[in-house]
Amino acid sequence: MLTWKDHINVASVMAEKMGARNSYKDKIRDVLAESTMPMDVENVRQRSGLKNWESTKAILLEMVLLGAIAGQQTTKGWIFWMKPNPKRTKRN
Repeated sequence: MLTWKDHINVASVMAEKMGARNSYKDKIRDVLAESTMPMDVENVRQRSGLKNWESTKAILLEMVLLGAIAGQQTTKGWIFWMKPNPKRTKRN
């Protein structure tokens, strides 16, 4: 049976992992922001320094669902890019 201290340790480990996941998102966002073309999972993985292809794809798809980036499935796989910032127009 887990004690209260064990629960706190588990929670802190999970929080650290979530923090790492957010830093991965930041790395991915930086890589996509620097790119002038849409990128596939493997290019994003290599340029962001991530080790696992499946994890990179999962993070990219999560970011698409959250609306942080854009993505599209093609016949060869997924491609991802940064959404352009909406430009304000002047109203007369």
